[in-house]
Amino acid sequence: MERIKEKLSALRAEADEATANAEELESKVKQLEAEHTSKDHELLSLQIRVKNLEEQLEKTETQLKTTSTNFNEADLKAEEAERRVSSLEKELEEKEAHYEELVEKLNASKAELEELARQFEEL
Repeated sequence: MERIKEKLSALRAEADEATANAEELESKVKQLEAEHTSKDHELLSLQIRVKNLEEQLEKTETQLKTTSTNFNEADLKAEEAERRVSSLEKELEEKEAHYEELVEKLNASKAELEELARQFEEL
């Protein structure tokens, strides 16, 4: 009978130890499940952030393309305007030179007219 009591006592101790071990493992399982849930939320959050960043990148690339196109068009217009300014400046120089030539001819004609008028008066 003593031996049965010892065996029973050993079985109870083993059962208590197994129960404690099971409770400890259940606690670890709950902790791991909580960590898993937390990691799932973090992963979902990161996936959403990545999606938003990809959309933002796409918008930025589109804006960059548009801006580049607008810049190139503006650059071409500026070059065209510079050529037109150069052309107009050259034309202005030519007109000013022609004007000076005409002023000289006018002054020469006035001088000739005055000389002819003076000669006519002397007659």
